[in-house]
Amino acid sequence: MWEKYQVTLQINGRFAAGLPKTPKEIESMVVHRAPTLPPEDATSLEEIIASVEEAVGASDDHEPGWATFPRNANGLYYEGRGVRGHMKDCVAQLQWMFPGTKNIKSKFVNRVYVEDDCIYLSKTEPDGMETRFIQVMTRQGPRSAIKHIDYVESPILHFTLLVLADKVVTEELLRAIFEYGAVHGIGQERSQGWGRYTLVALKAA
Repeated sequence: MWEKYQVTLQINGRFAAGLPKTPKEIESMVVHRAPTLPPEDATSLEEIIASVEEAVGASDDHEPGWATFPRNANGLYYEGRGVRGHMKDCVAQLQWMFPGTKNIKSKFVNRVYVEDDCIYLSKTEPDGMETRFIQVMTRQGPRSAIKHIDYVESPILHFTLLVLADKVVTEELLRAIFEYGAVHGIGQERSQGWGRYTLVALKAA
């Protein structure tokens, strides 16, 4: 039923973290991303919040506005769902390249999955942290804020794609997605040029 592809992406430069480090910010993030009508067997928000807090070592002692990576006993990692989200963003821009495949994004969504939950970055700690001053809009109007971003320098992302074997999503389409994505960038801080990459390998497993 499924075809497997081994994919290797070489990040060219900084790769940004994206998860907050304080319990309050984690709760706000999870609630904001939660579907309006979750399925009956969905994991509860409380369990999701607790899982994220454990993965990032959340604490009220951390400064607000600090983004970090999840980690476990094997080190820092990027979530496989983040790669799938990146691919969905990219395929949405490629309909013009594949006029023979109608509704290409919806077809992709139901046919392509990332097998890996955790894509390890070969690091136990970030390589650095960058601080930026940003403008945010509040109910009281624009305000200045401080943003801290943990990052890893030039990691390699290696993961496995599961592609439904009905030939709707072809290797040609997968390569086009990563060709576009290499410029679009993956992860956070793409507006700063972070997360751009080179497709090193895409091969049937």
